[in-house]
This record gives sequence, C-alpha cells and structure tokens, in this order.
Amino acid sequence: MGNKEMMRPVTIRELWALLVQKLWILLLAALIAAGTVFAVLRMTYTPLYSSTATLYILRQNEDADADDTADDFSLALKVVNDCTYLLKSRTVLNAVIEDLALELSYEQLEASVSAVNPENTRILEVTVKAASPELAKAIVDRVCGIGQDSITEAMGFRQVNLFEHGTYDPEPCNTPSAAVYVLAAVSAAVLVYLVFLTVYLLDDGIKTAEDMEKVLGISLLGEIPDLREAEKMHYNDSYFNPRYGKNREK
Repeated sequence: MGNKEMMRPVTIRELWALLVQKLWILLLAALIAAGTVFAVLRMTYTPLYSSTATLYILRQNEDADADDTADDFSLALKVVNDCTYLLKSRTVLNAVIEDLALELSYEQLEASVSAVNPENTRILEVTVKAASPELAKAIVDRVCGIGQDSITEAMGFRQVNLFEHGTYDPEPCNTPSAAVYVLAAVSAAVLVYLVFLTVYLLDDGIKTAEDMEKVLGISLLGEIPDLREAEKMHYNDSYFNPRYGKNREK
C-alpha cells in the first residue's frame, strides 16, 4: 500500500487535541527560551545613553530679501544631507576627540553619531550614544559646536545656530524590551509544537476504529475487553466476580 493511501486527513480537532496534550511541554520550552535570552543579555549587556541636540540652519544670504525666502528655504532643505556629512567628517570628529580627550577612534565615534532632519524643516537633530549620560551630552554639544562652524565655512550659510543643547537622560537607550522575551518564548513554543506536529503527521499507525475504516476499508466487528481493567472495577454481589468464578449469593 502506498504512502498516499496510508495518509489520513488531519482535522482541526486533532490539532487542538495535540496542542492541549503537549501544552505543558510547550510552556516549559517557552520558559527555557525566555530564561536563556535573559541570561545571555544579562551577561553581554552594556548600557548606552543618548543625548540629542538641535541645530538650526539659517538663510544662506545675509542680503536676501523676502522674495528669496522660499528659494532659500528650499535650498536649506536640499543641503541637510551635506550638513549631516560634515558633522560626521574626520575634521569635526577628530577635533571633538582631541578637545574632550576621548579614548575613541574616529570610526568608533562616527558610529555613535547620527543626525535626523524632521520633514520640511531646516532643523538637524544630532544624537550621540555613549557609555554615560554625561559623556553623551558632552560629545553631542561639542560635535554641534564645532560642526556649526564647519558647515558655515564650507557651505556659505550665514549662520548655523545650536538651537538646543544636548539632553540629559539617565535611563539607558538600549534596554531590552519585554517584546524580546515574548518573541523568544513564542518562537520556542511554536518550534516545539511543529516538531510534535511533524511526528504526529508522519505516524501512519492505526490507533482507532475510524483509522481502520478510513485506511484499510474494513469495519470493526468487536473489541476484546481488557480483563485487567475489569478486575479493578467494583461489582455488586449479584454480578459475576472473576476472582471467585461464580455468582456470590447474598
């Protein structure tokens, strides 16, 4: 008989029954996975703190009149990427490293600096991540302080203002969220269930009368009782007791 003929359809009821049967194993796998992720992150976790400062790019031409305002604003929007590049240039960051006596290479500092331009504005939000909130604030303020002069000189803008100094946030910015542990737990439970489901689907053994009818095409005529189960049952005196071999009289 071919494999296709031995295969039987699986119903949602059977899938649910398998889930209920293996539920405690799935929960155990989820707890182990979440605990493992927690332990690994606890051993490898290094807190980082962020600070954000704001730069404002002013008009390019000191003598520009009101009619040029729209064009000037459009130009400022187009050059924000150039300003970001200049802020992270070697000239600026090496000067920051020297001024603050940082034990960082240019590459390490460059990786910790990022800039975002809010839509339709001439604002640059510069963010720095460091090992302490004090260090992050000191670095971002110095990057913006040196960077605004470099942008003004290189691009011909009249002025680039440090609108807001770096923020101070005592809370780490890279704390693992609860979603990480939930994702690990759910992934482990689903993976274990798929393993049990695969084993269940590959098992082509005949276990019930319905399986016999579907797979072999024959009907069950009768079942042989299990005498061990019968011996465990409590009988009244009017019924036959296998231990005595006869009906007990009252």
